[in-house]
Amino acid sequence: MATYNLYLGADLTVVFDATDEADLARRARVVHDQVLATDLVARAEAVARILARERVDVVGLQEVARWSRDEVGEPWLDFLDELLAALARAGAAYDAHAATTSFAGGAQVAGGDAMSVLGRNVILVRRDVGLRVLGSRAGSFCRTLEVVTPMPGLVLGIARSWSWVNAQVGDRPLRFVNTHLEAWDAQVRDAQRDELLDELGSPEMPLVLVGDFNAAPADVEMPAEYVDAWAVAGTGGPGWTCGQVADLTGECALATRIDYVFVRGPVVDRCWVVGDHDEERTPGGLWPSDHAGVVADLTL
Repeated sequence: MATYNLYLGADLTVVFDATDEADLARRARVVHDQVLATDLVARAEAVARILARERVDVVGLQEVARWSRDEVGEPWLDFLDELLAALARAGAAYDAHAATTSFAGGAQVAGGDAMSVLGRNVILVRRDVGLRVLGSRAGSFCRTLEVVTPMPGLVLGIARSWSWVNAQVGDRPLRFVNTHLEAWDAQVRDAQRDELLDELGSPEMPLVLVGDFNAAPADVEMPAEYVDAWAVAGTGGPGWTCGQVADLTGECALATRIDYVFVRGPVVDRCWVVGDHDEERTPGGLWPSDHAGVVADLTL
């Protein structure tokens, strides 16, 4: 089981300080150019190689971006399509389940057309592992963040979401949950965490909860019954998962741990980080994401 934040491909916070329409267009151009520079297609190939190499059965993905030229146009870059195709070429076919929208937005680009992005959370299940998906459920958090920009009338609403699949592994049930909590406001983040825990309740079936929690281990504050896989069985380094620079170049800059595999019921045999070694970069030298992935071997 695994979690991986794939990175939208640009630092969207550059638009938070827009002062007027012209400034917003200039900032949108910066985002557009960074998306091209961070080469989503090559990064999808790199992530596919990692997932295929590790033989990950189920992975929760965050920031699965779909970039379009305008609000309603056909996408010109779709991380999910690129990743599924790359996985198939790597001999590791997966099916996508329980896709949910995390955030969306668009703007006019200086010197060009409009551009919009749809961020999604997606669960991928490998086809050849004998895991049968029985159903799914998804939702958006009631508590969201509103970013008030200096530009009159421009308020950016940032929605976040969660989803799960109920599955059967042999004769055993399993619920696999994927989420992405708020990054820029700790109170909103914690409220979303509590919403999710209320949704999960206390089912009898074994449960795996993965995602980008945007909280360091001292701040994540999960109930005791949710076991942090890295904390009990992490191997090979400090376990850092976040911090690569926005253009995905340079030395490894991971310096915090905010991505988790939590389990309630299963036994954690081993847990490790992927996507943080030079040999996992794209041929052009880019890191696969600004996050590393977290993989755990579990026994039901």
